[in-house]
Amino acid sequence: MEAIEKIILQLKEQAEEERLSYEKAEKERIESDYQASLIEIEAEHKQRLEKSIHLLEKNYKQMQNRQQVETKQQILNQKQLFLELLFEDAVTAMENWTTEEHRDFAKKALQGLRDLNGELVFICGSKTKAVFTSEWVAEQNKQLDYRLLFSEETIENQAGFLLNDNGVQYNFLYQTLVQDIQSDLGYELAQEFFA
Repeated sequence: MEAIEKIILQLKEQAEEERLSYEKAEKERIESDYQASLIEIEAEHKQRLEKSIHLLEKNYKQMQNRQQVETKQQILNQKQLFLELLFEDAVTAMENWTTEEHRDFAKKALQGLRDLNGELVFICGSKTKAVFTSEWVAEQNKQLDYRLLFSEETIENQAGFLLNDNGVQYNFLYQTLVQDIQSDLGYELAQEFFA
């Protein structure tokens, strides 16, 4: 009987050892799974965090670039407005010339047209009708190689004049002259003013 009790005791001890061994192995497996899951969760969290940071940095750079572009555009618009106002002021200054200044300008312009001959129609702008009279045109005819025919017709809201040579027009309207200068010299003036 003692032998049976000894065998039972050995079986109990063996079962206890197996149970403890199994329990230890199971705890190690659970701990290992937990650590692996924790590492995976931390890696996913780190990856999401890095992705979020990258996205934030990208959005920040885009916003910064957009602001720089908008600022440059505003500055460009202000410069453009300045140049437009400058040229508008030039037209206004020309329109406000004295009668003598208007006539001196026109006289020089007419004398500069040396290759013309025959008759040309002189049409003045409505703003300078009082300056360029038929008497003044007749006086100019004495000094020119071609003949001007004074027209009672005027060009509305314009200062200066134009010559019509059978459909070919020589335009000396101040606004047109300044626009020509603006298109020719606008870039150079912008460089000079804003460099």
